Amino acid sequence: MNMRYLLVAIAVAIMATIAVVMLADSSIESVNAPTIADTEDSSEESGDSRYYGDTLCSYDGKTVVCDWTEEDDPEMTSLQTPLIITYAGKTPVDSCRVMGCVSFFADGLQMKFAVGIDTVVYNVKNLPDSINPVERLLPQGTVRHHYSRSFSLSDSSWNCDFKFTAYLSEHHPLWLRQFIATIMRNDIQGLYLDNKGADRILKEYYSIKATPRKIGGINATSMSPEQVAVHFSKEHERLYRKDFTEEDFGPKYDYMMEAAPAWESKNGQYVTYRFYTYYYTMGAHGFMEEYYLTFDNENGRILGYNDIFGANDFKKVLDLLEQEITTQKKEFMNFDGIYPASLEKDELESNASEILKEVYDGAYYPRPALTNQGVVFSYQPYEKGSFAEGILHFVIPYSKLDVKVTR
Repeated sequence: MNMRYLLVAIAVAIMATIAVVMLADSSIESVNAPTIADTEDSSEESGDSRYYGDTLCSYDGKTVVCDWTEEDDPEMTSLQTPLIITYAGKTPVDSCRVMGCVSFFADGLQMKFAVGIDTVVYNVKNLPDSINPVERLLPQGTVRHHYSRSFSLSDSSWNCDFKFTAYLSEHHPLWLRQFIATIMRNDIQGLYLDNKGADRILKEYYSIKATPRKIGGINATSMSPEQVAVHFSKEHERLYRKDFTEEDFGPKYDYMMEAAPAWESKNGQYVTYRFYTYYYTMGAHGFMEEYYLTFDNENGRILGYNDIFGANDFKKVLDLLEQEITTQKKEFMNFDGIYPASLEKDELESNASEILKEVYDGAYYPRPALTNQGVVFSYQPYEKGSFAEGILHFVIPYSKLDVKVTR
């Protein structure tokens, strides 16, 4: 199969499997995207078949599709940004490029984009040339930091892509650069090493802040976010070339990271960031992680259940969490009883599990984080369902909780 069309098939498979998203309102809700059908034009005389895209909706005799390909791009990438195209018959009359790490589907004439637990809505009739739903949620004064690059072993091997985007305040604290560097270093190493559950990750981050030593050969506090990304993109290539040669035909290894602010307390003492990472190392689909972490804005300390609720009250919070998980699961499964919120150590799927999870009463649970809607608990793919169920966020509204942190 032609390399381009193989990647088209992979991209379509990825889009289909992550179409189950969490849509946020005052309650916790899991929404299934509608089934999408391939739109093709087949010619009996020539035997050719043209791929138009995945159908999203129709209106006024027009068809709106999502296309993951680019006619002028000789090779697809797993980091490709989708293009929403409106057709009148077989003629394209409008298009919109979707930027940012989002899932989306059409609900009538509304295009709904899930940015973690938030939902951004556009009218399909009034889409501009390009949109970035993530930026609709950002506070004033946020600066976009971006870097991307590709490399390959030869002209006949795959391109390996690296993409980094961070939305940070103009005068963001230095600890945030250190944290991004720590996570990125761990993620890149995780592409080549079985690094899941490494307990050094969180300890390493705090030891960096306590003593001015380097992480991955750099002092992140003296570098811009873009410079940090440049360094680890080169580390990505170094490890790749160490493991593979041209005789291996250069398998495709892609990495993407996005970070954005999600919440800040009124007094500015605490801040929550949403992190999204994506890995692709060949196979039917890549692997994505999305999680929220709340920090002490002064020193970068990551808050946990003891800070937010107190150890004595956390059991009550877990009862609420299990009720929400059970409600969501019973929409698709038949079972009696309560669906557990806990995870065993061998069920942890993230490379950064020691940061994203906490141990309570001998079991692992997602680290809670503060958001505008409530406290969120995030499960990565496979932790509480199949890959097709995607990342599962459960938000418990503040009205049901007794939170110790001043909001």
